[in-house]
Order: sequence, then structure tokens, then C-alpha cells
Amino acid sequence: MWQWKSTAYLRLANRFNLVDFAYAHRGLWTVNGPAENSLQACLDAAALGLGIEFDVRPSKDGVPIVFHDATLDRMCGEAGRPENMLANDLIGIPLIGGGTLIALETLLDAWPQSAPLLCEMKIDGRTDPVSFAQTVSALLSSHRGPAACMSFSRRAVAALPAELMRGQLIAATHETGISDPASTPSVPVDYLACHVSDARHPSLQSARRDLPVITWTVRSEVECADLSSVTDSQIFEGFDPTLAKRHILNR
Repeated sequence: MWQWKSTAYLRLANRFNLVDFAYAHRGLWTVNGPAENSLQACLDAAALGLGIEFDVRPSKDGVPIVFHDATLDRMCGEAGRPENMLANDLIGIPLIGGGTLIALETLLDAWPQSAPLLCEMKIDGRTDPVSFAQTVSALLSSHRGPAACMSFSRRAVAALPAELMRGQLIAATHETGISDPASTPSVPVDYLACHVSDARHPSLQSARRDLPVITWTVRSEVECADLSSVTDSQIFEGFDPTLAKRHILNR
């Protein structure tokens, strides 16, 4: 039976230089497997010297589960919402493409301490942004490698302890109509993360004087090379990670 171990704030995940790494989106997954956000996809990225961006959302009993979607159908082929299911019932569900659902704690236990983690908190449905941020922070506090936490939810980001490296995800301006995306954070953050369509936005380019700006999700080598001069790092998927590293890191 799964048992989540609450962690006191004895320490926090190590801060790191965001620009020193390229980040595999939901791990180094492929259409033929392993599946996105699976443990194998994450570890495959680390084996190539990549950081990862991955998603967590809470189970019904509050355990952070490594999973992106609000429902299970696309990735698991069955009905249900993680927020309506207990962790014991979620963990181990097979993912289409290979792997199973895991808890954040499982990823942290397996992840090498040399590669960075960008943990995105998914805040939707009935998820309370403050309590979930506190739960995720408690788990990250026990991780001895480089890690950061981020969300589109300003309340969730604000609830993260200032000692933890934190980022503000910014929704695409063509969807929100926001004219100054760099003004989104409600608390001081360590980096901004924008949609590829906004990477050249004057507001974000100006913000780069003070904060790193990372962009998501870059899906081709051409796009990766094109954005390398206007971003400080990139979250990528779907093409050769060696080429991604070459363009993003300029080495």
C-alpha cells in the first residue's frame, strides 16, 4: 500500500543556474515509448545530461502524482480524474506507451542529484493552490539535487517558500490578451517561463536583463535554433536531444 511520507522543512532543493541545462518536456518520451511523465522517460533525459520539466497534480488524498492531464483517458485509456481517486488507486496504472503512474516522491527517490528538475504544479479542478504548493514544497525540501517549482497559478507560486527556486509560467498572450506578460508574477521569482509564441515579446526581452526567461514547448530543431538567441533556455520535445543541447547551450 502506498504511504506518503510528510517531510519537514529541514532543507530545500539546491538552487542552480537555469541556463546551464536544456530541459526535456515531460521527460525524454517518444511516440513509441516510454510515455511522457513516466519514470523511464525522465531517467532517459538525465542519462543524456538533460534536465526535465514535468507535471504534478494531487490525488484525492493530496499525494502529488506525476501526470499532466486533468483526466486519465488520453494517457491511460480509462475514465477518471486524478483528483477524484486515491493515490493507492492511481499509482501503478499503466501509461499508454510504457511505464506507469508514479508519485512525485518516487521520481525524487530515483532522480540523480546532478540534473535539475522543473516541477510544474497543475492547478485546476478542486485543487487548492496554497495547500498543494505547500505539499509539493515539503517533498522538494528533502531532495538533495537541483530543483525548481513553477505554475501558471500565481497563488501557488506565491505559496512556495522564498528559499525554494521558483518560476512563473505565463500563458500565451494571444490567449490571455495580456500586453505585459513579464508583469505577471505576484511575488519575486527566479525565472519566467513563456510560450514559444511570446519568446520575442518586448516585455520578456526586457525582463531578461534581470531574470532568465525559458520558453516552452519547442518542437523542432529549426524552432530551437531560431529561439536560442532570444531565450536563456528551452523546454523541448520531439527531436534529437543532442541537437537541442547544441542550440540551447551553444556547445
